[in-house]
Amino acid sequence: MASILDQYEEESNRAAVRRPNAVAGDMIGPGFIDARLETDAPIFLKKKVNFKPPDQITHLVVANNFLVMAMSSNLLMRLDLDHPDEPDEVELPRAVDDSIHKIFLDPAGRHLIISMSSQDNLYLSRNWKKPKLITKMKGHLIESVGWNWQNTSDNTTSAILLGTSKGLIFETDLAAYEDSRFFQANIEQYLKQNIELETSGKSSHLLFKLLQGKDKPEPVTGLEFDRMPHVDMNMYKYYILATTPGRLYQFIGQVSQVSEPPMFLSLFQQYETGTEHPQFLELPGDFGYSELHLFFPKFRQQATKFAWMAGPGIYYGDINVKGSAGPNSVLANAKLLPYMKDDDKADRPLSMVLTEFHMLVLYPGSMKALCSLNEELVYDDQYPDRVGALKGICKDVIKGTIWTYTPSSVFKYKVTKEDRRIRTMYLDKGEFEMAKEYCKDNPMHLDMVLTKQAEFLFSKGKYEESAAMYALTQNSFEEIALKLIKLPQNDALKMFVHKKLAALRPQDKTQMTMLVTWMIELFLNQLGELKEQGQDDTSEYENTQEEFRKFLTQQKVKECVTHNRSVVYDLIASHGDVEDLVFFAVLMKDFERVISHHIQHDNYRGALEVLTKQ
Repeated sequence: MASILDQYEEESNRAAVRRPNAVAGDMIGPGFIDARLETDAPIFLKKKVNFKPPDQITHLVVANNFLVMAMSSNLLMRLDLDHPDEPDEVELPRAVDDSIHKIFLDPAGRHLIISMSSQDNLYLSRNWKKPKLITKMKGHLIESVGWNWQNTSDNTTSAILLGTSKGLIFETDLAAYEDSRFFQANIEQYLKQNIELETSGKSSHLLFKLLQGKDKPEPVTGLEFDRMPHVDMNMYKYYILATTPGRLYQFIGQVSQVSEPPMFLSLFQQYETGTEHPQFLELPGDFGYSELHLFFPKFRQQATKFAWMAGPGIYYGDINVKGSAGPNSVLANAKLLPYMKDDDKADRPLSMVLTEFHMLVLYPGSMKALCSLNEELVYDDQYPDRVGALKGICKDVIKGTIWTYTPSSVFKYKVTKEDRRIRTMYLDKGEFEMAKEYCKDNPMHLDMVLTKQAEFLFSKGKYEESAAMYALTQNSFEEIALKLIKLPQNDALKMFVHKKLAALRPQDKTQMTMLVTWMIELFLNQLGELKEQGQDDTSEYENTQEEFRKFLTQQKVKECVTHNRSVVYDLIASHGDVEDLVFFAVLMKDFERVISHHIQHDNYRGALEVLTKQ
């Protein structure tokens, strides 16, 4: 048997050499060549931006290659990164002691909201040179904005959510029209229609109030919402995630496609009336602020991951809108990742961003990247004291770049091949199908995954599944065959040889002949063993014989044995299998041999039946 294996290996190697597309190089593994011509670049590559700010930077946001910086002098600097030599400065109207509290830029980089410490709030369209006061929001300190990911307009924000320092959630729709004669009037009229603020009582635009069970209301630190799949063509279904320093709320409900604004009023009313109770998670030990982030594979696609930076750690997981997490939740496979033990109280995290496989956490003096698959620290970027303390980090969700800043410097991170080690991590977790997704059409990597999966199945006693998987790899045929020969049953070996045979090309005639011959030998041995055990009348014997005969009638096999019939005749005869010998002769249309066989056994009726069919 070993000689057959040796011959097969030699012929396989010769066939590989004869292939015209073979590439010279160092062999990595069986059948593969190392085609790497350049050293892998680091996943996160930092570059300091060549920029000297006119004043200290207090805030920075980036979206769709459009960057906005806020200075301590209440000056906004806007920069189209496609045209970095054309910066644009906007001076904010302010009182003497007023300062910028936060700035919020929509994902498309078209709409900017400025929250002032005086509780004035401003709106600035990308095409404007001067911001406008959001009059109806005066007296509220905006802490978070939930942008509308479905919005495609440059002139309006569409329905968005605003979270305040007092635990209130508002809905508004800000518009940017170009008619200068009625500019102010147009904006005010639109806001009156969509946001009807009242000085007392419950107003229609006030969607919800998060008290967190305390006497003092908690700020809404994060807001995100997105559309979900829904069977009703006349209704939309949305989920809304809202966070305070210590709680993460989920609101899920239907929104009519034809209802008057505010769009989410009916969704929140079901919670206010007690029809539904909000799903929430509370984590102890908050430090007064938190952040909520979603990851979108592509702009305007559904979010797939979430991360909430809270007091005890980062609570992260998957976004599942198909209902597997329950009717009142979209959060799945959630875990809590505590902050690193060497981070003392003085070095609480300032901010974070979320990528497909990493959580980048910002501290006053460093930026740490943690892999969300194994929670390991993969990157620790320590900033020198001379650049100053870090103030924030943000991500351009469309371009994928990551930005950090100090009062005097701006840094940009380029993310390169973030998934390069993901395949190995999924392999270590035994998630082979996910590992295959990250082979990136790389045959060598796919072969490694298939080999690992075959080894895993073999260790679990799933020998036939393992053999089928081994047959897809470039592992040594002899090595795998000898491994399977040692098993008490030859079903796995048959599976391996059968799969290898199916993968051969028509021109691989020598290898095909050897494998077909070996498969016939395996079937005959199995049938012979059953006969010796007196089981030739059992269903197992009948099924094996039926499987053998179906194998012989396969077109590829039939063509092969037709050219090697004498070998097959001798092989079947050596096992004394008269029934299958006759079957094979009929298959080969050797009727003279069939008639002679019947006459030798005094079966004249059988001989006549064969003759009458001619």
